[in-house]
Amino acid sequence: MFFVLSKVLLFVLTPIFWVLILLFIAIIAHNPQKRKRYLIISIVVLYLFSNEFIFNRIARKWEVAPVRYETLGNYDYAIVLGGFSTFDTTCSKLKLNEDGDRIWQAVQLYHQKKVKKLFISGGSGQLMHQNETEADKVKTFLCSINIPDSAIVMEAKSRNTHENAVNTGKWLKQHHPHASCVLVTSAYHMRRAAGCFKKENITFIPYSTRTLSEPQKYDLDLLLLPQSNILHKWDLLLKEWVGYIAYKCAQYQ
Repeated sequence: MFFVLSKVLLFVLTPIFWVLILLFIAIIAHNPQKRKRYLIISIVVLYLFSNEFIFNRIARKWEVAPVRYETLGNYDYAIVLGGFSTFDTTCSKLKLNEDGDRIWQAVQLYHQKKVKKLFISGGSGQLMHQNETEADKVKTFLCSINIPDSAIVMEAKSRNTHENAVNTGKWLKQHHPHASCVLVTSAYHMRRAAGCFKKENITFIPYSTRTLSEPQKYDLDLLLLPQSNILHKWDLLLKEWVGYIAYKCAQYQ
């Protein structure tokens, strides 16, 4: 039920949805002053949520900053959390999304001998087609680029971050209880993921990949001009905040 509700309710979190609601109120308002007020509020909200400088300052406070791979020691597993790919059935190819650097940075850790094995945790995050798991497709992809099958561990039942941690913990307790691990996920997702894995008493160090924030700049266009791509970044960050709060309430971390 938690999984289904999280999927159904996410659409109301986007800034664009809020702007549309404000515009709708402005349209139906009978009082001209109220109509003008809501119109101005909708424009201000749209501007604030499309300002890159504001977003970067806030996102940087939330994200767990990446570290250089050279600073790492040697570990047994790089635990790579799913949600970074889909599968194109038309041409039978794995398609990496914006978070696709999770797998590439994990592969780098493997080739640099920072980790002995790649642990892929990811089932189906869809309400339908539950039998089509991400981990299966990713494993096939890794084997096709000469990562040996013996270096890949797969957990293909998880549908969300909480289940990633629970199922990974069960596997480790059964097969390698004293394993040392690197947790690989996006920087904006690391707080929630780390909380879940700590809850399952898994020993790991965080290894953040994709960041939503950009290096601090004070260019005029950055400070003043709205950017459409920032709206999408807010979608991701707001959903992560709500997910973090929901996980706290559900005692998943």
